[in-house]
Amino acid sequence: MTKDPIQSLLEEHVSLLARFQPLRKAVRDLETGGPASVPAVMPVLGAVSRVMSTDLVAHARREDDAFFPAVERSMGADFGPTRVMRMEHAEIHEGAELFRTTLKELQEVDHPAIVEGGERLAGLADGGGDAKQIHDVCRDLLERIDAHFAKEEQILFPMSRSILGPGDLQEVARLMDEMDAQ
Repeated sequence: MTKDPIQSLLEEHVSLLARFQPLRKAVRDLETGGPASVPAVMPVLGAVSRVMSTDLVAHARREDDAFFPAVERSMGADFGPTRVMRMEHAEIHEGAELFRTTLKELQEVDHPAIVEGGERLAGLADGGGDAKQIHDVCRDLLERIDAHFAKEEQILFPMSRSILGPGDLQEVARLMDEMDAQ
């Protein structure tokens, strides 16, 4: 059985943030290097996009489907903090989708077959369009994730420790284990 589910969620935050570190560097590289830095950051962008569409989604699902319902049962269905966290999850997922879409467009524009005769590429490169766009999307997404995790770590998780009993935590752990097994 999963250990303390709140501790597990905190550890997932640490792991996810560590896996987003290369994206932070890529954002800095895009900021300083502009369009010339795009080829060097593409592998990082692809890898982090996969983390967001798998591990980050699974983390949010554990919170949405196992942890938040337990908190809401203790505090009432209209409990404000979990409602806000759910809305932020949706915003983060939308940002991750925009990241994937922007990355896909960037890959299509930079594909060698397109580059050879690409008027669009020339126009984007002249204005730094794609490098700036992916930079801005990534920066915004990282800021949203950082702020969201901070709220959970500083407010929701500590408060939940005081309202959830051992039985509640065991049930959350059991549900998280079931989700992980699927």
